[in-house]
Amino acid sequence: MTKNVLIFTDLDGTLLNFKTFDVAPILPFISKLKDAGIQIIPNSSKCHFEIKEIISKINLECPYITENGAAIYIPKNFFLKQPQGSTEQGKNWVLTLGIEKDIINQKIRQTSFKKYMKFILFLRNMTKLQKSYYTGLKPESLDRTDEREFSEPLIWMGSNAELDNFKKALNEEGLSIIHGARLLHLTGLNTKGEAMKILSDYYSEIDYFDNQENNEIKVISCGGSKNDLSMLEISDYAVVIRLPDMRPIGLRRKNNVLNSRKIAPLGWQETLEEMDLIKEILKTS
Repeated sequence: MTKNVLIFTDLDGTLLNFKTFDVAPILPFISKLKDAGIQIIPNSSKCHFEIKEIISKINLECPYITENGAAIYIPKNFFLKQPQGSTEQGKNWVLTLGIEKDIINQKIRQTSFKKYMKFILFLRNMTKLQKSYYTGLKPESLDRTDEREFSEPLIWMGSNAELDNFKKALNEEGLSIIHGARLLHLTGLNTKGEAMKILSDYYSEIDYFDNQENNEIKVISCGGSKNDLSMLEISDYAVVIRLPDMRPIGLRRKNNVLNSRKIAPLGWQETLEEMDLIKEILKTS
């Protein structure tokens, strides 16, 4: 049995409570996983600065994926060598997979998109009260939401048919709309699943775990929203966390899928504790 495990996890409503963003009840379990050598890798729609604050609070030292797969941040010297194609940014190596926000905004200023603008309220144009309402964040925590590099969160106020037409027009320009639990995200064609695969493949390529007995790596993904589907469908194991007052997302796959009964953060711990793979690793650690 492999002991080499990567857990790619969404944050809001998955690792963190959907309404309070609390993670405290499962910190001892997170410590157990870390002590057993299991890697916990945030894969979120949040921006670099937001994720950096969260992983600092829960004492994770790891790579992380931002803005729905738009970029992979890797702390310098986390790996023995700098990943090919990455750039140095402060204390990180960064692999950019998305389109810069300035370019996104240039593209949507084209005449062909004007008819859709009346249906859009961008997060950056909201009042603090509106931002707090739509993001669930307290006013003092809102500043980081404006520091995005590769996406524009928004509220759509038109019909589903109009949204479908908008998506088709965006795709022709190399852009897309990704559905999060609270907001839609205008971004490039990047996905959480693509970024997860690139990073997990790199762990394998450099033989990160250096396990003489078994070098196989098992990938677990955890999420509960539509923007998590791309990683949930392709990981070795999919953990679907129940979101409060929302219908659960449906996966095409049927094998190695676990659904939580509880909401986050306890639902995250509950489902992982039930996995035979995790049980065995914790038992032998």
